[in-house]
Amino acid sequence: MTETPEDESPPRKRDIVPQEWEPHLEELRKRVISVLVVFFVTTLAAFAFSSYIVAFLTAPLAVFQVELYTFAPAEKFMAYLHLSAWTGAVCAIPFFCMQAALFLWPGLRGEERRYTSGALFGVPVLFVLGAALCYRFLAPIVFGFFLSFGAGDGVEGLWSLKEYLALLFDLMLAAGLLLQMPLALLALLMTGVVSPERVAHYRPHIVLLIFLLAAILTPPDVVSQVMMGVPLYLLFEGALGLGRLFGKRR
Repeated sequence: MTETPEDESPPRKRDIVPQEWEPHLEELRKRVISVLVVFFVTTLAAFAFSSYIVAFLTAPLAVFQVELYTFAPAEKFMAYLHLSAWTGAVCAIPFFCMQAALFLWPGLRGEERRYTSGALFGVPVLFVLGAALCYRFLAPIVFGFFLSFGAGDGVEGLWSLKEYLALLFDLMLAAGLLLQMPLALLALLMTGVVSPERVAHYRPHIVLLIFLLAAILTPPDVVSQVMMGVPLYLLFEGALGLGRLFGKRR
């Protein structure tokens, strides 16, 4: 019968995490805290100017002469609070991308660093571009469709401020995320995960998927679907062309 040494003890928590990981985990913790600080600061700043932000976001309704209402004592406060949090999150996206790139930078090679630099610039720019295009062109069409739906049936709608802002943010978020798809495709092409020839082979299926997503995320009218689908298709073709160009250089 083998006896267990008396000095043998269960592994401590510090022993579970390899020592060489500790500096990286500490750096990751500091960067996460810095992102959270930026988020909270921008959220507080947005709450201080929330009335101006609401006036800007309700501008697409000006042409329809629609009044927004609140139906609970705390609804307006909660709507402003949610609006401030969304604004803080959007403002923190570029800083988050920069912190993520700086954390990964020491472990990247020369070519990977170029890709990371491009993504650091492209992700927030495409997101803001998609949200801006949605605010300027798509949102008025969507709200116009909902206002005209069922006209003349004797039912008048009262629009809630909270629900209006939630719908507008959903549309802007969807447009911003959809514009990341060409960037993701370009990353796959430039890293060699997929070949331009294979992507071109499935072009009809990808185009169908693009316009299917545009149909799902927009009201059932052709104009809004085309305004969502055509820019995505052009960005897809641009990403495919850049993938072919860089593939030949490599």
